Amino acid sequence: MTAIKTYHAVLPICILYLLNNVNLVNGFSKDSTCGGTHGCWGDCDGGCSFLLTWMSSGSGVNFKMKASLSTNADQWAGFGISTSASMQNASVTSCLMTSSGASFNPENSYNAASGNTNSVVSSPLNGLTATGATYADNILTCELSRTNTNSDAEVFDLTTDYYILFAKGTLSGGTKNQHTFTDKTAVLVSFQATQDLAGGVAIIKPFTSILIMLSVSQIVLFSM
Repeated sequence: MTAIKTYHAVLPICILYLLNNVNLVNGFSKDSTCGGTHGCWGDCDGGCSFLLTWMSSGSGVNFKMKASLSTNADQWAGFGISTSASMQNASVTSCLMTSSGASFNPENSYNAASGNTNSVVSSPLNGLTATGATYADNILTCELSRTNTNSDAEVFDLTTDYYILFAKGTLSGGTKNQHTFTDKTAVLVSFQATQDLAGGVAIIKPFTSILIMLSVSQIVLFSM
């Protein structure tokens, strides 16, 4: 009977711990609009460390970027689009976070066709409108709208299909340093469609563990 009482005391503690960490498996939960009203791409198998969602608005596309950041130091997160799945010759849209997460600025830039150079385009806000940004619980969320077409050839047309690239890194004096994390889609993506490329749904793994523990508790009890 002592073993049963001890196990019953430990089991609720384990369950509470897992519930408290449901969204910490890999950062945050996948957006429920993915594949429905919005297209999505991220690394959401068991939770997301980054997620890009989009929805066509006729003359442009509304984007929302979310990324896990370890601190509120000056940092940036952004996505690039390329016809070759390469960081080179890519049109990039970024969200720059400064002042300990109190200030946010969007910008368009371009990765050169050769080498590893990223340069802010001549009019970085042309066709780009920030609609909101926050930093909370180590998650950067940045919402913006970008027009489908742009007079600058280095800001690509959003009606074409592209490979999507994601990157994040630090800032120095408000200027992006080289990225510290990157990822890319395995297929060409249309921003005019709403496919879900974000992976699995978050919180499955913790609850699977809870069910396993409950099953084990039943086995122990009956074996006693």
